[in-house]
This record gives sequence, C-alpha cells and structure tokens, in this order.
Amino acid sequence: MIRHLLKLVWRRKRANSLLIIEIFASFLVVFAVSTLAAAAVMRWRTPLGFDYHNVWTGRVSFPPRSAMRAEDAPSQRAAVEAMLREARTLGPVESAAADSMPPYGTGSWVSSVSVDGHQLDTTRDDVSDDYAKTMRIPILRGRWFSPDDDASGEKPIIIDADVARALFGSVDAAVGKMIGSGEKDDSRVVGVIAPFRMGGEFSPEKTYMAFDRISLSAPAKVNPEHGIQAVGGFDRHVPRYLMIRVRPGTAADFEETLIKRLHDVAPEYPIRIQHMEQTRIFMNRIYAAPAVVLAIVAAFLIIMVALGLSGVLWQTVTRRTREIGLRRAMGATGGQVHRQILAEVALMSTGALTAGVIVVAQLPIVASSQVVTPASFAFGLAVSLATIYAITLLCGMYPSWLAGRVQPAEALHYE
Repeated sequence: MIRHLLKLVWRRKRANSLLIIEIFASFLVVFAVSTLAAAAVMRWRTPLGFDYHNVWTGRVSFPPRSAMRAEDAPSQRAAVEAMLREARTLGPVESAAADSMPPYGTGSWVSSVSVDGHQLDTTRDDVSDDYAKTMRIPILRGRWFSPDDDASGEKPIIIDADVARALFGSVDAAVGKMIGSGEKDDSRVVGVIAPFRMGGEFSPEKTYMAFDRISLSAPAKVNPEHGIQAVGGFDRHVPRYLMIRVRPGTAADFEETLIKRLHDVAPEYPIRIQHMEQTRIFMNRIYAAPAVVLAIVAAFLIIMVALGLSGVLWQTVTRRTREIGLRRAMGATGGQVHRQILAEVALMSTGALTAGVIVVAQLPIVASSQVVTPASFAFGLAVSLATIYAITLLCGMYPSWLAGRVQPAEALHYE
C-alpha cells in the first residue's frame, strides 16, 4: 500500500513540489523559533549570580576614554570615592560600590587568560571592594576583595565557577592559584563565586566571568601614554559607574535627593541614575525582539502553507473524481479513501521533513553549544516535527472527507 501511495505522490511531483518546498521552509522556521524559545526558557531559569532588585546605577559623566588625560585620573578617582562615601551616609542606601561595566549594560570586555598553556576567553570587569555586598554575589570559595589587597603585592582576581572548572577542573582547586592574563603581572585567585551572567536572563549560561579589583584609596601611578591610573602597581581605568543598593520600599523621590547630594560632592562630574530593574526590562526586550519577529514570520508562513495545502488538496480531490469513483466502484469504502488522501499528505510531509531534519542535524556541529544546547535542540526538533505533521494532517481532513463522499456514479459524469 505504501509503495502504491509513493507512486501516486511521485506521479504528481510537479503539482506537489511547490507544496513540499513550503512544508520544508515552514519546518525550518518553526524549528528555529521553537529552539530559540526553548533555549530562552532554559536560560531564564538559570540563576544570574547576582540580585538586581533595589539596585540603582549611577553613570558619572567623565570624558570619553580617548579624551581622558593622565593628569585627570587622580581627581576623577577621588570624585568617585567621595560620591560613594556620600551615598553610604544616606539612610535609604544599604551599600554602594564602583564598577566599570555593570550588569545589563551594552558594553563588554573579553580577555584571554591561561593556566599551564590552557587559554580561556573570559568576560572581565573592574569593581571595588563592596561590589559583592552591593550585588549580593554568592561566594563559593575563598573571599572577596578587601583593603588588605593593597599591601599584598599581588594582583588579586575573582573568577566564577565556570572559569574555575574550565581552568582547574573544580571549584575547590582554584583558590590560591595563579592565572596568566597576558599582562605584565599574573593574577592570584582569591575567591570563586557562583556563575555570573552579567548580560541577564537571556545571556549564555556560561559567561566565564572574572573580576579585577579597583582600589580608590590606594596611591595611584599614572600611565602618561594611555591616561590610565595604576592602583597598587596595576593598571586600572577610572570606574564610571556607581552601584547603589537602596532599602526595599525606598520612595521614588529619593532619586532626586541622591542626585543632588552626589552633585554637591563633585559638581564638575554630573551623574545620571537608572534603576537596574528598568535597565533589565529594556535589555531583555532587545534580546527577545529577534525571537518575536521570527515567531511572527513563522506564524504567517504556517498560515500560508495551511491555506495552500487545503486549496491544493481540494483541487486534487476535484481532479481525481474519476480515480476515486473507480476505486469506490471496486469496493473501497469512504473511510479507506479518506485514509488514502491523509496518507498521501503524510508522505509529502515526511519527504519535506526528512530533508529538513538532514539540514538541521548539522546545527549542533557548526553552532556553539552556548547558542544551541542538546536539550534545546531536541525540544525544537520534536516541537517542529509535531507542529508540521499536525498542521498538514489537519489541513487534509476536510478534502479527504470530501474524497470519501465521492460516489461511483459521479465518475461517469466526469468530463
């Protein structure tokens, strides 16, 4: 029976080719949407490694880095330190810290580190000693930065658990080890934190985060060539962001008070405050926009395929009245004819989906595991196959029902 149905589909290959191509394209689009949706849901459920609630970000209006002068670095560092000190005196403020690239920001800094010849690209950030307290970062092993690091003579670094496992094999083995950073001095790991996803809920699960220390109170040396201060002997940019955690229930009008107090401390450097919860919403919308657009395109494409499939099958049933009537005259029941048409639809769908599966099977090979995980790939494949089969069979229900109602006598009147 299947061989007979394959012959019927093959003999009408010209009429069915366009429909098979549409089913193939629909499968690819549905697969992309479902895979992205599965990956997004899995990422959303993964812990961030920090708490964004009740955190306000203050951006200090320093000149662009290309226009910064070396002689201005000490005064800028002093201004940031004075703003932090003033913010901590306010009642609604729980803690405050300096940061170079806050979470949910548009910028990033990627640097390669190495251990025993094994290199790893890490996302880097410069933060002050109170950053872990302000962002409520879980420390798994070791400690966070402290003022004692000013006199240690070593460059401290804090890595997340993903970096520790990638470079040292486990979290326990990382503390106290040296990491080569391609700079003049290597860094000693003083602490390991939970995986830190500074890009937010839709960022890759493994960001490979590493934090360097900013000390605003240590004596600074100025690099005349780059306009960068060296704190405790290590080059550091002047931090441009203040991370301020306010107490739950803080009134919105406190923002005006905070800006005024900070402006009084350093009037030459204006500051703009943003709530991290609002920044989070904005960035998540940017991440979600391509998936929404792709979902809309997929919906329209599926609707077009459904309408085209229904129309083609309806026209096919009308043209095959003589064939169907002859089969009924030879003893076939209406249910058998109905199932035959649905089987032909299923065979066309299977042909298109087989080609589609061959194409998408290459994705895990060419794509990074950060983009397509095995779980999201399997989910997307299963959902797309089920969706296309369901739509095509549903569209074939009514035309096949009409075919089952054809009477043998109708074939005699067919011209």
